Amino acid sequence: MNLGKILFLDVESTSLTAESGFIVGAGIMDENGKWIHEFVDDNIAENEGKILRRILERISEADTIITWYGENFDIPMIISRSLVNGIDPKIILEKRHIDLYKYARRLLRLNDYSLDRVAKFFGISKRSELKGSDMPPLYMRAISGDGEALKKIMEHCYDDLKALREIFIFMRSMIEHLEGEVDG
Repeated sequence: MNLGKILFLDVESTSLTAESGFIVGAGIMDENGKWIHEFVDDNIAENEGKILRRILERISEADTIITWYGENFDIPMIISRSLVNGIDPKIILEKRHIDLYKYARRLLRLNDYSLDRVAKFFGISKRSELKGSDMPPLYMRAISGDGEALKKIMEHCYDDLKALREIFIFMRSMIEHLEGEVDG
């Protein structure tokens, strides 16, 4: 089975729900580890749409999107916030989506299935371990000009994408086998 061009995606927001929060950024990494970080650095209401368009443009260039808990957060958040911003998000539905969280739950017998814990299980080190609740205050500091807060957000996003990519490498053959069963 060929997954084609792979894109690893991690969305950052001010809330876990689309009606009470905004997307403030996203990290996108390719299979070789090259990454970009899209970030709303000022007026969220005006610039969230610009970020969403750039995210969807990057997604349009991929065949497969890989996320962690993306089926329940990243993808619905992108769709919801795109619709609110008058942007057609259907390109995201046209791509193969692999939610590594689901595969970890299915294939591994662990006590905790957070990205940080699964990374630790595989010996993948992370420099930044922020919780979702840490993001809103960090974001507010970052848009107020706090360079250290912005650096923490970017480091966290990079660490999550790096861990996502490395976990995928560990599990790729099993995922391709199982995805092939779905395709076949």
